[in-house]
Amino acid sequence: MRSLLVIAAALLLTGCGFRPLYEAGGSSRAMQAHLAGVEVAPIADRLGQVMRNRLMDRLNAGGTPDYRLTVTLEQSTQGYGIRPDAAATQEQLTLVAHVSFTKLDGEELVFVEDMRARTSYDLVLSDFATVTQREDSARRLALELAERIHRRLALYFTARETEGQ
Repeated sequence: MRSLLVIAAALLLTGCGFRPLYEAGGSSRAMQAHLAGVEVAPIADRLGQVMRNRLMDRLNAGGTPDYRLTVTLEQSTQGYGIRPDAAATQEQLTLVAHVSFTKLDGEELVFVEDMRARTSYDLVLSDFATVTQREDSARRLALELAERIHRRLALYFTARETEGQ
């Protein structure tokens, strides 16, 4: 009975116009072609290099660019979990990506968006351990934001396809 319900639900989803953003095993060929046409502008600092490398891997950039993706990163930290001696025991790291996506023919601005990611880590007695935690946390946030940017681009191209442009 359950398998019959699953099959019926799958048939209903296909009938209502539901289309997955990604196919099994990765993006569809049409989506890969759209994403390969995105040029990723250099991003400042080491975190920017990490993010740009992830974006270029995910976009399979290398084709003739039709679009330019420009990202600037802003990083901030805030201490909390205050001890009686006024020292912080934890730190919250926030990474903000200011994203602009531009169509190259005519330099038409497609969208501008700010994306945020946060994490926290413990401040320990070892300065080396604290710096290592901060750098690792920042790297993970940059990779997370790169994935979100990739999904945002995929949503843009999917919406464009369904509009028939």
